[in-house]
Amino acid sequence: MKDFLKRTIKPLLLTFALSAATNSTAADLNELAAFAKVPVESLQDALNQAVYQQKIIDAITRPGEAKPWWQYRKIFITVSRIQAGVNFYFENEKTLLRAEKTYGVPAEIICAIIGVETLFGKNMGSWKVLDALYTLGFNYPKREAFFSKEFARFVYLANRENWSYDSVKGSYAGAMGMGQFMPSAYIDYAVDFDGDGHINLFTDKEDAIGSVANYFKGHGWQTGRGICYGVHPHNANVDALMQKQWNLTVEELYASGATTKVNLSPNQKVRLFSYDLENGSKGYVVGLNNFNTIMRYNTSPLYARAVFELSEFIAMNVDKIKRQRGIEVPHRSRIP
Repeated sequence: MKDFLKRTIKPLLLTFALSAATNSTAADLNELAAFAKVPVESLQDALNQAVYQQKIIDAITRPGEAKPWWQYRKIFITVSRIQAGVNFYFENEKTLLRAEKTYGVPAEIICAIIGVETLFGKNMGSWKVLDALYTLGFNYPKREAFFSKEFARFVYLANRENWSYDSVKGSYAGAMGMGQFMPSAYIDYAVDFDGDGHINLFTDKEDAIGSVANYFKGHGWQTGRGICYGVHPHNANVDALMQKQWNLTVEELYASGATTKVNLSPNQKVRLFSYDLENGSKGYVVGLNNFNTIMRYNTSPLYARAVFELSEFIAMNVDKIKRQRGIEVPHRSRIP
């Protein structure tokens, strides 16, 4: 009897959830359709095909970024991931250097993004993007304004690329491809970097590399500038400094008594971050504009630091191998 009720009631609840979401948003479908530039019938068709996934709600309420830094770091800064990044660099060096020249974004940063996001294309997600965006856009009030628009833009993108709505796989948040682009980012920043007439971020490494670089350029990456630096707070009121977020100036940072190993250029806005260390203490880092750009990819400062550190290890090992091969390695200079 218990199994019978489980088999009967669960489908009914899911059907009710879909019906309720569709009915409650019916008045908004025209607005979403106009926003995404798709026929309202396409949105309704996609809604009818979408399936609510409770596991997606569970996942988004306990993200990896909730971990302390010392645990989060161990996920991404590993010997195997660094080696995979070095391999990815040499396999795609010409494309990476072309992207660096075209967009001004260092090759190692592009590598690190793809490495953190999908382990260089090996793990691009197993959720149907349609279900993920429907679940979060119409059943997760905290973020429904964002995800409902992404749902609509996914419908536009699927129509443009001639994808069937339920064929595209990605993350539980609806991100797709090697660089894990949300539909809006795919539409606005994905590029046909190999010139074959198609944009493919799933299996075309050239398009994925060029698109990540284009995204960074479009979000304010400053070529040749630093990313982040360690800070010794001394007796500074770190809480007050961190509350200023990106309104903190270099002058204010130094006036507080805090120091950095490298003198930062004045007249720039920075932000102070604290990170939980394994010994129970805290470490401090000051992020510059380019750190903020990494956070436009993922708003977590844990994520941004992981990308930065992975990029540094990849670059260091790439340079070491090049020197061993007798290849001249240019000096990597950054204005702090």
